[in-house]
Amino acid sequence: NNNNNNGAFSSSYPRAGENRFRRVLTPTIIAEGTPLRIYPHPRRFPSCGSVTKESLIHEDTTFVIVDKPAMLPTQPDASNYWECCPGCVNDVLGPFYTIDGESVARPLLCHRVDSCVAGCVVMSKDGNGQKVFSELQRERKIKKLYLTLTTEPVPLGRHVHWMWGAANKRGSSAGPPCQLVSHAPPSSMKSKGSWIRCVLEVASCTPVTVPASDIYDPSSNRRHYQSTIRLVTGRKHQVRAQLASLGCPIVNDSLYEPLAGLTLDILDQEGKEEELDEAVGRAHVPKKPIGLQAAGILFGGIKARASAPWWHG
Repeated sequence: NNNNNNGAFSSSYPRAGENRFRRVLTPTIIAEGTPLRIYPHPRRFPSCGSVTKESLIHEDTTFVIVDKPAMLPTQPDASNYWECCPGCVNDVLGPFYTIDGESVARPLLCHRVDSCVAGCVVMSKDGNGQKVFSELQRERKIKKLYLTLTTEPVPLGRHVHWMWGAANKRGSSAGPPCQLVSHAPPSSMKSKGSWIRCVLEVASCTPVTVPASDIYDPSSNRRHYQSTIRLVTGRKHQVRAQLASLGCPIVNDSLYEPLAGLTLDILDQEGKEEELDEAVGRAHVPKKPIGLQAAGILFGGIKARASAPWWHG
């Protein structure tokens, strides 16, 4: 395996008795007959070049917080270990050192932010920092602030919706790539265990003027709204899915725009299942930055804020 950024070459093999492949990063002796996945033409992420010294928001003895550019994945793609948030940050801003002065091979992710979303990403210099961050998340002691851009006003206040639990599990490949939500709570305690509660609070929603750019060309006869949202629970695609279900899909979000105003609740209505299936069929992963930014994060006395979102020009 080439251990450099230029080739971004990657290969992997499964451990004995496992279906998941193990990434090969160093010279390794592999038993004869072991299946290999080799990516001579890896998926590339040009946004890696947008990481600069100014991307660093905060650094202390444990944590590193950066302003991630949109279209850069937080986790490495199967074919490209290097062009992701930890890899690019380490190349541009590193090397980093622990409190004991030891060099960090590569900072560790503490949470995820979708590739098409820009903003604050927290990484740790060691496993202990990851553990502390995870504990704070479980105890709801981390405050996350998001900014959104929509063409419909988002209703103010607290919104509680429900996601099907199986579709929200890590590594789940079953069902559509988008997350469908229900506005009605589970009908019984027995079924409640199959659902995940999603909570966010819309603190403000104000009209904004959006300049035309390579990312987005606003229609002259459409209004745009910027909302400030506090995430209470952290679920996969939560802000995107909840806003779409409210009829306020995020700008450029081709994965959720077809689902505007649709929820799992309509399945109880005759003929609505086909409508939902057709909408899911039109959904596809965004190829441009969407109108969502992880604008700020507060935990353990640390406060970080991202730069202005792309729609500010």
